[in-house]
Amino acid sequence: MPNLIYGINPLRAALEEEPERIHKLFVARGRRKRRVEEVLLLARSLGVPLLFQPRQALDRMAGTSSHQGLVARMAPAPFVGFEEVAAAVEKRQQVPLLVALDHIQDPHNLGAVVRSAEAMGAQAVIVPRHRSATPGGAAEKAAAGALRRIDLCRVPNLSRALADLKELGLWVVGTAADEGSPPWQLDLTGPLVVVVGGEEKGVRPALRTVCDFMAAVPMSGKTASLNASVAAGMMLYEIARQRSSAPE
Repeated sequence: MPNLIYGINPLRAALEEEPERIHKLFVARGRRKRRVEEVLLLARSLGVPLLFQPRQALDRMAGTSSHQGLVARMAPAPFVGFEEVAAAVEKRQQVPLLVALDHIQDPHNLGAVVRSAEAMGAQAVIVPRHRSATPGGAAEKAAAGALRRIDLCRVPNLSRALADLKELGLWVVGTAADEGSPPWQLDLTGPLVVVVGGEEKGVRPALRTVCDFMAAVPMSGKTASLNASVAAGMMLYEIARQRSSAPE
């Protein structure tokens, strides 16, 4: 299956930051918004081939009608090696903050978590090689360019990767709906790996044994749990809040 991204903002970000990854840009025929014309002008200036097709063809290509008249075929997003992530942690140029995704299979959730992680200052997002969403069109659109601004690392064994990071001095905090302390009652100013569980089962028991502690956002309504990307965003915001107010 080709690697596709779609939408005005994801395409603009890709053209501005990694135009060499874009093979072709498909454009819906007919009247276009000014913002679309601006993307086309940028693409032409970079020598990206433009192909004009009926909107229905773009609907089929993207698997959705929310492409805003732009779909691009791209080279796959590069993954960094775990060795690179570990080396950056050891340098300690800033307090490490990593995010590990335990079988997040919804591409939108992947993109949304990456967007929050990059916005809140995380240096990398780690995903398992199997049973994990890939950074395709839906993930790229939800990430709004963040997939190009943060390291994405794929590992064969997430438990082993977390154990290795603990040996480098990082604390591992898991997110859960059923157990754990409220994030604001925890000290989240040190070097951390935040583990976000999958959509159905959350953080798996095997990974919970690796976590140093669990965090849960208390809820007063009738909703039993939060969406994985929402929970991750709240957790990452609390980390950023604590770090911004902590003494240097």
